[in-house]
Amino acid sequence: MMKASIKNTPKRLKKKEAILDSALNIFAEHGFLNTRLEQITDALDLTDKSIYYYFSSKGDLFIEVILSLQGRLNLLIDKIDAKNCNHHEKIKMYTSLAMSIQGLTLLMKIPQCLSEFSKYDLIKTNEISQYKIWTQWFKKGQLEGSIVQGDAAEQRNFLFGSLFYLHQWHSIKDGESYSKIQPFIELMIDRMYSTNYNNS
Repeated sequence: MMKASIKNTPKRLKKKEAILDSALNIFAEHGFLNTRLEQITDALDLTDKSIYYYFSSKGDLFIEVILSLQGRLNLLIDKIDAKNCNHHEKIKMYTSLAMSIQGLTLLMKIPQCLSEFSKYDLIKTNEISQYKIWTQWFKKGQLEGSIVQGDAAEQRNFLFGSLFYLHQWHSIKDGESYSKIQPFIELMIDRMYSTNYNNS
């Protein structure tokens, strides 16, 4: 179904954000393939047809949810990158804040069937850009002496791959649930990457 052309009034923008928030929670719980649009509209007390004023299909909605998640991570990267501290601390700060984001594991579960959507390429571009920044953090940390020497891309892959799976295993939904495992994650980052820890 084609998405209707509507003006982005404040009321409609607010409703669109509400749909995205509801969709994020339901996609995170059930995954893309097992989620029905009715679940999302029911949670918001909307009619099934009304969602098509904002999104042309379930795939279109999922793409927008992913782009919203990536946008939050980009803002977080910019915020952390501006901090006046070494890159080992930046990685710890970023990890602490990113892990409290609901639906983070959706970034690992983007179905290939969505590659037909025009914005799918934007998702992949954002993904590559974020990977490059994370790799640079490890490289700069090695140069400044705060991170142990090694292949920066492999260090990045191991850390963020581990964090995504921890996020899923512990069903992290908010900052409170993340706080339960935060000390373990910070210790893991120190043991694996900190020159201070490895030289002590």
